[in-house]
Amino acid sequence: MPQVRINDIDCYYEIHGGGKPLVLIAGLASDSQSWQPVLQGLAAYFKVIIFDNRGIGRTGYPRESFQISKLALDTISLLDRLAIEKADILGHSMGGCIAQEIAIEYPQRVDKLVLVSTCAVISQRNKFLFADLLKILESGKNYELFIREFFGLIFSSQYLADKERTDAAVKYAVNYPFAVSSDGFRLQLEALSSFDARQKLQKIAARTLIMAGKKDMLVSLEDGQLLEKKIPFAKSLFLDDAAHAFQVEQPDLFTGSLVEFLSQKC
Repeated sequence: MPQVRINDIDCYYEIHGGGKPLVLIAGLASDSQSWQPVLQGLAAYFKVIIFDNRGIGRTGYPRESFQISKLALDTISLLDRLAIEKADILGHSMGGCIAQEIAIEYPQRVDKLVLVSTCAVISQRNKFLFADLLKILESGKNYELFIREFFGLIFSSQYLADKERTDAAVKYAVNYPFAVSSDGFRLQLEALSSFDARQKLQKIAARTLIMAGKKDMLVSLEDGQLLEKKIPFAKSLFLDDAAHAFQVEQPDLFTGSLVEFLSQKC
């Protein structure tokens, strides 16, 4: 499996498809495989780069704390190693915070920007919820409980109502050989908790699409509206029946909306 040394870690990545580069950045406690429901559809149009952030999956686990800025630098360093000068950048949830940081600090590397189910600053409510999830992981007693609690936050009630599908997804996550560790989750949570881009959003020069679900329990509609208001060239797509991880729940809608935006000339 491909890995490259970037900064102080070995970074796991995959490339699918051909054409214009599209970088997908995963969220908290998620790695490159979280894009599987939309990967094939997107790879039909783009050269899709997926990777594991530091502290998750098959990428290295640093010993010291890091910030969102470090995760942004990791992404840019990966693009450097792949000889990709400029790309469309998409980030989901915490990945959206990383994408914001990239667009602010490395504007010359971003063509179009897509921010999915994300915010400019994490809410106190979410800090509270994630702290409880961390306690479950640190106890080392019930990883399945962690997964079920996590799923309860990112999926809609309609999606979870299918017990057979939910149980299968939980089983897959529990048996996943590169599952998130308590240390990795803690380090990512620390980075996310200290991120605040509210005063810097006006620096984003890229054409931006903000995608959000109205049934998202973690990121509010107001979070998405703030991004739309503050980012100069932003437009939004707020979906009535979508929750936080709607790329999993509604992959066709996600892919179609994304392809339409990225294919526009301006």
